[in-house]
Parts: sequence; structure tokens; C-alpha cells
Amino acid sequence: MAVTLDGLTRNATQGQKAGVSASTKADLATGAFDLASKRIGQLVNATNVQLSAFGQIKSSYVDVQSAGRALATPAKISTVEDATKSVLSFANAYNNATRVVSTATRGDGKATAALANDGHANLASSDLKKIVASGNNTADLKKIGVSVNQDGTLSVDAKALQSAMQANPNSVQGALARVGAQAVQVSQKELAGNVGGAVNTLSARVKSLEAKAAGQQKLAADSKSAVQQQAANMNNNAAGGIAAYMQMLSL
Repeated sequence: MAVTLDGLTRNATQGQKAGVSASTKADLATGAFDLASKRIGQLVNATNVQLSAFGQIKSSYVDVQSAGRALATPAKISTVEDATKSVLSFANAYNNATRVVSTATRGDGKATAALANDGHANLASSDLKKIVASGNNTADLKKIGVSVNQDGTLSVDAKALQSAMQANPNSVQGALARVGAQAVQVSQKELAGNVGGAVNTLSARVKSLEAKAAGQQKLAADSKSAVQQQAANMNNNAAGGIAAYMQMLSL
């Protein structure tokens, strides 16, 4: 049965003759709205936790995309120094994204995962791995000193990379360009679709819940005010009746 302002006000004022104070009846009238508002507040908090986790994933993908573009840009990997810098930058971005997604989906040992069993988060995780696993990327990277660790992060042997670059720069640049292009492609997909869509959906949900919470708070305030007003009216009527009765007795 729907909870309405009129219904709660009427029920709360029916006990006037039983000696229940106006303040107590006002609290009873607003109780249902307060409970609903509390529940909505809990939903807002839970949704904000998910939104924050997806926001971090989105930010990490932005960094992967930027670092991937550098690998796919010839001018950014034309020299040993530039190639080393770009590879280290990409590894840092990729490793950070790997840790962010892992924490969101599996937790960090200190807190429950915010996005455990979330389909969008799991897709973000699997897509991230495809960047280095697609085609011959893993093998090509290993040849130039970049290896994939058991936890999915990357390790860079700068000396091996520099030696490979000096020995066969075209081969190194080709391998890096392919990985970079894959990183850009995957990141664009996630930012425009999967992760980006999840962020937009959760943001809209938070706004909707906050609007409902504000509505419940207003209903609670209106209910309390209405009960107090009706109680005051009943008291005034009673006082008026007593005064009229006393006047009759004095005749």
C-alpha cells in the first residue's frame, strides 16, 4: 500500500483523544518517510562507490590510450632514448590500469571489491589484457626486453630494449607501433562504450536517487508540519468548547 502524506497525517492525528502528544504524533507521521530516505541514502552511497571505481578505471584507460599513441607515433620512438622513455611510460600506464581494474573487481585484501562480478568491469579487465596478448604482441615485446608478469603487469629491461633498438631499430619500432595501435583501439572502445557507458549510467542513477531523497525529506517535513497544525487546531477547538461551556454555566 502506498504511503501518502494525507494518510500518515490522518493516522497520526487520530490518537489525539488518547493523550498522545503532538510532537510524538509528528514523529510517527514522518517515520515512514525517514526510513525511505535512509534507504535511498544507502543506495546513493553504494552507487557512488561503484561510480568512483569506474571513474578510476576510466582515468587509467585515458593514460593507457595516451601512452599507446606515443608508441604508435614514429617520432616518439625514433631514437634509443625516445623509445626507452615511451616504453617505460606505457608500462607504467598499463601497470596502473591493471592494478586499478584488479582492485575494483577482486579487492585489495583490505576492502571488498567495489565491482565484484560486474560485467562492465570484467570486460574492461579482459580488454586490457588483449593489448599485450593480441597476435604476436607478447612474443614481440619479450624479444625487446618487455615481459608480462604473472599478475598481468609489465616489466621493462631497459638495457635489453636499448640493445634491440641499436641492433634492429625498424623491428623494435614495428613491434611498439603494433602494441601502441592496439592500446589506442582498446582504450577508445572502453572509453566510448563499456567503461564510459557505465560511468554515465551510474552518474544518472546517483542524480535520480538524490532527487528522490530530497523529495522524501520534503514529504517528511510537510507531514510533520501538517500533523502539528492539525493537533494545534484540535487543541484550539477543545479550548473554545471549554470556554463556551464555562460561559453557559455562568448564566
